[in-house]
This record gives sequence, C-alpha cells and structure tokens, in this order.
Amino acid sequence: MSEEKASEAEEDPGPLTIDVVGDVSCPWCFLGKRLVDAVVGSVPGLAVEMRWYPFQIDPALPPEGVDYRAYLTEKYGAEDVEPALAKIVDAGHEFGIELAVDKIARMPNTFAAHRLIRYSYAYGVQPQVVERLFQAHFLYGQDISDPNVLIEVARKSRMDIDATAAFLAGNEDVAALQQEMDDIRKSGVDVVPRFTFGGVIDVIGLQTADVFADALFNAIPEG
Repeated sequence: MSEEKASEAEEDPGPLTIDVVGDVSCPWCFLGKRLVDAVVGSVPGLAVEMRWYPFQIDPALPPEGVDYRAYLTEKYGAEDVEPALAKIVDAGHEFGIELAVDKIARMPNTFAAHRLIRYSYAYGVQPQVVERLFQAHFLYGQDISDPNVLIEVARKSRMDIDATAAFLAGNEDVAALQQEMDDIRKSGVDVVPRFTFGGVIDVIGLQTADVFADALFNAIPEG
C-alpha cells in the first residue's frame, strides 16, 4: 500500500454511528426509526451504523404481557383510550404507515425482545431485527413476548435458528441486560426514543425530519 493510500485508510473514520435508546412496544420509537432511516437514505453514499440500546417503557409487566385494552384503560382511563389510539394511528398516517393498533391484543413485556436485539448484534443484523419486531407488533399485531414470534423474526433476519432458540431458552445474558437497562436509566434517560448522532448530538423524542437532518449533518465529520 502506498503512503498516500495508507494515510487515507488511517483518516477514514468509518461509518457514522447513530445510537438509539428505545423500546419496541413504543410507537414513537418506531416512527422515529423510520424517519431517521429516511433522512439517512437521502444522503448518497453515507455509511451509517445504527446501534440499539435497551429501554423498557413498563418493566413491571408480567413476562407474558397483559391485555392491551385493559392496559390502556388503566393508564389513560376508559374515556381516553380511543383518543390515545387515534393519536397513534394519525401519527402513523403522517409517515405513510398504517399502524394496526386494532390488531394488538397484548401489551408485551419486551425484555425477551431486547435479549434478541442484543444477541443479533453479533450477526450484524441488529437493525433488521429491530425493524421486524416493530413490524410484528405494530403492523401485524403479533405478541413480541412470544418466543415463537421472536424465533420467526430471527429466521427472517438470517440468524442461526437453533443457536438463537437455545440462547432465548437460557438466561446467560439476563443479568447483563438488566444491568445495562438500569445503567441507562441511571444515566438520566427517561424519555424515548433517544438518538445520539456521532456520539455528540442528542435528539430526544419523535421530532421533525428537519431536526433529525440537522443532527445528522452536524454530526458528519468535516473533510
């Protein structure tokens, strides 16, 4: 390799990182992901690595989840359930997404889903797994606390099914994942989604395309 090419290789910063803290049962996280995907896609040739970090909106849910309508009724009150669902559906329409909240029967405990997301990083398919989990929950009304649903997501993402099934059936990472979630909350994260562009610029909550675009462009190294 010539000195010039070696210098170029040394100066290559690699892909721009976008770190995301979120939950796959959170509609605003889903819409935020789709918006960031669109903003990144509008920049030709930009290499990006999106890395996902775990956060549970409601970690107190039982492992099997709870009835979705009953959960919303307890959270908002019976008279405000339909307005809350309509707000979610209307937000999806703004992004051209039909969020099928009428198909959702269970409010899932997402701990097992976060285990799959964390595990999928080694396969290099973490963004695909996250997207499929969002789709399973919000587009098809599937129960993403169900191991069979998680295995199907892994299969579609070209992960090793036997190894993934064995992993999910075990508990080797449970303490580490719980510690990671605790540390994230202790760091002050209490609202999701939270996007960190290039390790320096934070965007909290579902914002406009312009806000995400500004964060992206300001995080791209000059040169």
